[in-house]
Amino acid sequence: MADAIGVYKEMADARHGRGFSFADLAADRAGTRFGELLSGAAPRLDALLDKAFSDGDLIPLISDLPESISAAEFRRQFGNTGSPAYRQLTTEIERRLDALPLYKPE
Repeated sequence: MADAIGVYKEMADARHGRGFSFADLAADRAGTRFGELLSGAAPRLDALLDKAFSDGDLIPLISDLPESISAAEFRRQFGNTGSPAYRQLTTEIERRLDALPLYKPE
């Protein structure tokens, strides 16, 4: 549900706001993953809270992801959220999240 809301918000931004942002989408996904971690296994949460962590531990590099994409430009580049081009970027976001020690699949 959180993922769908994040995509909806970005599509609304593309139409009426500052544009679709894959960086914002990545931040949304990182927040969802962190929330899942907090509601998950206690030992993993204890290990997390035993050490200091930084922004880089919570969210991967996002500065190179496309941002400020208008609705027309989104349609031209990606068509829709089911297109291979869109899926390629969202898969890359998931790969980056999976690479962070905090979110590595167990």
